[in-house]
Amino acid sequence: MEQVEFTDRNALKLQLKPPHFKRSYGVVYTYTSGSKEDTVKFDLDVTYVKTIIDRSRVFKLERTSPVYVNDIAPDLVADQLAYECGKVFYPLQLEIGFDGSYIGVFNYQEILSRWKDTRSSVEEYFKGETTEKYLQLMELSLSSQEKVDLIFRDELFCSVFFSPVYRAYGENFVVETHSTFPIGGRCAPVKFKGIAEVNPLLNAAGHIEIHHSGEADDERTAGDLKEEQSFPIERLMNPEATPVRGDYTIRLVLEKETRSIRSLVGRWKLELGEVQETELRIFEWLEDEDQQEILQENVRKGMVFLDGNHEPREKKITNPFKFLWD
Repeated sequence: MEQVEFTDRNALKLQLKPPHFKRSYGVVYTYTSGSKEDTVKFDLDVTYVKTIIDRSRVFKLERTSPVYVNDIAPDLVADQLAYECGKVFYPLQLEIGFDGSYIGVFNYQEILSRWKDTRSSVEEYFKGETTEKYLQLMELSLSSQEKVDLIFRDELFCSVFFSPVYRAYGENFVVETHSTFPIGGRCAPVKFKGIAEVNPLLNAAGHIEIHHSGEADDERTAGDLKEEQSFPIERLMNPEATPVRGDYTIRLVLEKETRSIRSLVGRWKLELGEVQETELRIFEWLEDEDQQEILQENVRKGMVFLDGNHEPREKKITNPFKFLWD
């Protein structure tokens, strides 16, 4: 099989092709707790905007479909209100490090300028105390660059898609990792330690593969996370309490020439009395039907594709902005 072309110390580097470097993705989240399962899905375009010399790159994210949730009993008014308010963030521009890691929101001032019109539009169609409360929460969320940065830092897509993929993997093609993932509800992201291993050979489809695996490395207990605590409260009262147990795997497939992400499948498990599982699947939409079929075959198991012909029964909602209701 053909070998992957690395740079120094077996490093991978993103090879951009400006000014038309754009990728379209389908994104699916699946949340499972005991016997209950919820799925969120949408389409998203990621476009390279520019490079800030010696600092970072800027990418633009645009939702190209509604966000669908198969929640069993959502509040339709609340969902529509969240959806309309959430539009203020898009198009979203993110500043990304040269290693692929998230730095922050780049177009904060543009988002603020859009909010005035968005709020007026929302107030025209939504009335009442609930609307006012939600608008106040949105105002608070938009009140500083740091708060907006945190919204997307604590969004699973951004924390996984924009992670240090483009790095040196060393002599053995393996590096240790220390990561945080927002899989614990409203509390601080959960810490994990593990490894990332790049295959030095292209896979059967001619792409680069990187595999991550690891275990929870957080001081909080299962009880803390069930209560959505950001600090290890239970262990302060009971030193015998044990940290939460959990694990994760991520499989990344990168295009050979550009090293852009073709597909990503991540799975996280936490033992919180009953097992809580989070799954994220990302796949690139391709114009080449044969290549699309190969790619979908790799991510098809358990997947519902947004193929444009599916008539979703789920109600519209915008994630991650539903957190404002909690």
